[in-house]
Amino acid sequence: MAYIDYTYYTNDYKGTTIDEDEFARLAERASEVIDQITGYKLKKSTSFEKFHSFVQEQVKKATAAQVEFYILSGGTDIAITGDDITGVAVGKFSYGGGNRSSGKEREPIADNLLDYLRPTGLLYSGIGVFDSAY
Repeated sequence: MAYIDYTYYTNDYKGTTIDEDEFARLAERASEVIDQITGYKLKKSTSFEKFHSFVQEQVKKATAAQVEFYILSGGTDIAITGDDITGVAVGKFSYGGGNRSSGKEREPIADNLLDYLRPTGLLYSGIGVFDSAY
């Protein structure tokens, strides 16, 4: 289940224009990225609606940012394959952006995605310590 719908993306986030069917596909993919980055804390929860409204809004913004990143980065191709341009040549000028390593690679994410999630506590992967003295 995607964390945002087309109405939120177009009316609240005011993202780049996209077809509603294509949006649904990208929103699912973006929500999977959010789950991976947060260690599936949202999926493990009983309900997304039980999170504080601030956390819900930040997750929605992060998801919308990732959808927009997919659109601006070439649409569904980068969302599905993660492919990006590694080199360009025009006449005698050429530029090489390098190749991806052959090891485990992380899917490209929007620059501001982590900024949206950072204040929520969802990125914390440590162990909480509780003591009866407190």
